[in-house]
Amino acid sequence: MLNENKSGFTGKIAVATNDQKMTTGHIGRCRAFMIFEINDEKIINIELRENQFTNHGRSGEHHHHGEDEGHGKHSHQHLIEGLKDCRYLISTGGGWRVVEDLKKNNIKTLFTNVESIDDAVDKFIKGELQNEENLLCRHD
Repeated sequence: MLNENKSGFTGKIAVATNDQKMTTGHIGRCRAFMIFEINDEKIINIELRENQFTNHGRSGEHHHHGEDEGHGKHSHQHLIEGLKDCRYLISTGGGWRVVEDLKKNNIKTLFTNVESIDDAVDKFIKGELQNEENLLCRHD
């Protein structure tokens, strides 16, 4: 559980989605991120950010896990820049590399089996959202 929320979370959280209703997996392939600004357990703003941050989401390009152009190493810098004002990213799954890159930039990834965005955000605010670490993909 997220005990931090019991004292009243203030900040922004992102939720990976394809349809603005359901939480989705594979962070790099989602169509958008719903951004919820929360102040003391109340949602004060909701914003939709189209996924122009990952190579999977931009112009139909496809590079495995966001490989840098021609450098052969993984990079999630566009995603980090696009979500840098968020403290958490909620998804139904994702790869370990993006989780580590986000963590290095103070964005904690939470994996959940809660499908409805409204339910996931409600549980987050109440401090009841479980981080389902078994949904982390450990493939290279």
